Amino acid sequence: MKNHSVSFFAFLLLLGLLSSCKTTAPSFRTIDNIRFEHLGLKGLKLGADAEFHNPNKIKCKIVKIEMNVVLDDKLIGILGEKADVVIKRKSDFTVPLGVLIKPEGTILEDIKTFYKILTDRPAELYLVGFIKVKLMGIKFTVPVKYRQTLKRSDFKN
Repeated sequence: MKNHSVSFFAFLLLLGLLSSCKTTAPSFRTIDNIRFEHLGLKGLKLGADAEFHNPNKIKCKIVKIEMNVVLDDKLIGILGEKADVVIKRKSDFTVPLGVLIKPEGTILEDIKTFYKILTDRPAELYLVGFIKVKLMGIKFTVPVKYRQTLKRSDFKN
């Protein structure tokens, strides 16, 4: 009987502790520091930093990143890289992103895409997708929707 009352007390204590901790998903802020990383035979690599905020009192960890990169209504890449980022409690954090733009269409379409990126003509860039974070064993999906009109001169080298 004593064993049951100890387990029941431990269960109530754990329930009380967990109910007092309100956990919410981190929130997306913006994309910053869009830059060229390199141009090679496999394609063009762009980098950026996604900024988020963790309102929770405990740390969490990024489990997965999945975003579509669209330039002027044409899908130019799918971002799936994941840097191991441990997110501090109650803080803003940055996730480094990288996308490899591979020539996959016709030669003319690929030349147009690279031309838009490398020249100083304005183009609409969209990043749409999500990151998944794990917080106390619970996975949260944080949606990312970002749109920016940019030119080559906006990129940082």
